[in-house]
Amino acid sequence: MQNSITFFNFEYIYQLIYYLITGDKNIEFLEPIWNILMIVGYLLTLFFIIGIVYSLIRINRIRKEENQILQTLTEEAMSKKSEPTNARWLKILEHLDSHNENDWRLAIIEADLILEEMMTHLGYHQEALGEKLKAVEKSDFNTIEKAWEAHKIRNRIAHEGSSFKISQHEARRVIGLYQNVFEEFEFL
Repeated sequence: MQNSITFFNFEYIYQLIYYLITGDKNIEFLEPIWNILMIVGYLLTLFFIIGIVYSLIRINRIRKEENQILQTLTEEAMSKKSEPTNARWLKILEHLDSHNENDWRLAIIEADLILEEMMTHLGYHQEALGEKLKAVEKSDFNTIEKAWEAHKIRNRIAHEGSSFKISQHEARRVIGLYQNVFEEFEFL
């Protein structure tokens, strides 16, 4: 008994494929299979092209919907954030334009309340504004000195009441200090 080695002849298969593609030799027994493979290949190609086009159209629609939702959410967030603060800030500026010294004091007190809200929004949850300002790292808050100066004047108004004399020029300067602080954190 002789040991015969059987193996798969890749070279023969590649040669048949070569002949089939180039048409050098007439391989009649592979032609029906080749025709079927070509038809299946065309159908698969058409199917995948349709799938790609459908996917691209669908992705475009989804992106448009996401952009609309994102724009709506952004507009809502901006209006919620800016309306109350801006309305309050406009009221402060109205008090500042008044000829009444009490309105100037009220403008400073209102600005101090906005400062306290801003500090809470930034994550400082101490009881009083003074404690919140003490907890601030100077490197995190470039206008901390202005905030302290404005808050000290507000404290004098709160403790001395109407006996604390303030000029319109000084009130404008103090409100300017608050404005610098608010602008640093884009709180207005």
